[in-house]
Amino acid sequence: MMKKLIALFLALALSLSCAAVLAEATTEKIELGKVEMNGAFVLKGTIPEGYTYQINELNPGVKLDANLVKEGDPDAPYMNIMIYLEDSYEPGTKLNDVSEEVLKEIEDSFKIDAEVKIDYLDTVNGTKLMKVTEVGDDPDWIAIYTIFEGYEIEMTIKFAEDAKNPVLTDDQVEKAVKFLEDMDFVKAEEVK
Repeated sequence: MMKKLIALFLALALSLSCAAVLAEATTEKIELGKVEMNGAFVLKGTIPEGYTYQINELNPGVKLDANLVKEGDPDAPYMNIMIYLEDSYEPGTKLNDVSEEVLKEIEDSFKIDAEVKIDYLDTVNGTKLMKVTEVGDDPDWIAIYTIFEGYEIEMTIKFAEDAKNPVLTDDQVEKAVKFLEDMDFVKAEEVK
């Protein structure tokens, strides 16, 4: 009887584990935006739980401007994604391709208004990301920057001006970084 109980328990545990893995693996990425000029590419990503995706009005030179906002929680940080075309980058250029000199210039541009820490990571498809974190007593923003197909892409995580406690937690930063690491930059002709 004890062996049957253990076997049943193991079968149940294995079934639950498989269901959890399957649920995680089947989370569908949605199209976040399509950018066209010198060819097109599509951003695909999985919206973090509790967040909604909103497209903003475009300013000159901006090809995509969107926010991820946590519904019903005005004190949660929001994520803003902007894509713009920089004339100095050839079509097809990625952050992975720029020279050390250009990379230093990009890093220095983030250091103008704040003291920052810069790290590098890669998306699941190998696109290099620059993670720029404000340092100090009350870090209230983080930016993640890359170049893909000649376009500059920047995601900023920050708080609304009226937030009660505008200090980013490690969990909030981790969620935003994971969102970008899992994002797919796909050439439009490859999208089905």
